[in-house]
Amino acid sequence: MKKQENNKPTRTDYLSTKSSFSSKTIDFSKINKDKIEEYIELMQEHQMNCVKARNFIEAELAKQRVIQLRKIQEKKQFNDATKRQGRETQELKNTKLKELKAFNTTFDIKYSEEMSKLEDMLVELRNKQDQEFQEYIENVENNYPTEPKPSNDLIDLQKQLDYYIKTEE
Repeated sequence: MKKQENNKPTRTDYLSTKSSFSSKTIDFSKINKDKIEEYIELMQEHQMNCVKARNFIEAELAKQRVIQLRKIQEKKQFNDATKRQGRETQELKNTKLKELKAFNTTFDIKYSEEMSKLEDMLVELRNKQDQEFQEYIENVENNYPTEPKPSNDLIDLQKQLDYYIKTEE
């Protein structure tokens, strides 16, 4: 390609070839995907030049190549978007897993701390209950006689029995 003074390549070098540019077979699988836009511009210029030169068959071939190149470009954009989405999805999954792991770690630490506090509280409560029970037992033993006190009915019956015994004598 010839270079102009402003370092922009001219697109007239394809006219110097004996066969037309659009009739050449292009292996689209070997096209550099990053330069598709440049190829599209080149083919559009070739199409315009062919229309100006009234070479409509060549212009139609160039138009078909532009359509093919646009399809390749769209496919590339779709594939790039799909790859980007896959990467972003994987990054989100990784972030989610990291956050979940961090949460689980902090939860496990806090859970073990709380469980140890609860076990300590349970031990204290059992000790307190044992102490209160011992105090109650001591209180009962000290304040209540060991021999049972007879009830009023029993006393009345005892008096009656004594009375019958005296009267019989």
